[in-house]
Amino acid sequence: MDLCESGNLRRWWLFYFLPVFLLTNEVSLQETVVGFIGGSAVLNCSSEEPLIKIQDIRVRWSHKDQNVYEIIKGQVSVEKQDPEYRDRTESFPEEYLRGNFSIKLNNLQHTDAGLYKCYIIEESVIKSVELSTQERQAIQIPSEGTKPKPEMIVMFISVLCTGIIFSLAVSSFINITV
Repeated sequence: MDLCESGNLRRWWLFYFLPVFLLTNEVSLQETVVGFIGGSAVLNCSSEEPLIKIQDIRVRWSHKDQNVYEIIKGQVSVEKQDPEYRDRTESFPEEYLRGNFSIKLNNLQHTDAGLYKCYIIEESVIKSVELSTQERQAIQIPSEGTKPKPEMIVMFISVLCTGIIFSLAVSSFINITV
């Protein structure tokens, strides 16, 4: 039996490809943020629509089933905050009504790496941010054998010659006027 006969192709497409399309449509892009140990990182989370009233705002940030940060009725709540994040997290209250619930995590540690979830309760939305932590690269000091670039030498000689010429001109002008 041919697939094109009596709508079989349409049923076959709906049966095989529609579920694949729906599944791939459900996958959301996950943001990745890189932070340095001892530094800070901003984890982004924003609502699709700005909220009208501060009383409507309820957001919860979590990491590995720990309560990282919570905003209840537009106010930061640290009552249930995991001690590991206490005094290391902050948000931007002036941005709440615009739908921005991003947080800044300070004094990053190796244990901070991983997936963070931002639950915007009113919209039943979950945003995910992957935090990757890295050691800061040590500043490398040039070795003793490092030679200055030729352009720098030419510039230095030019400035030196200009200074000598200027001082000679000034001293001869002073000698003429005296």
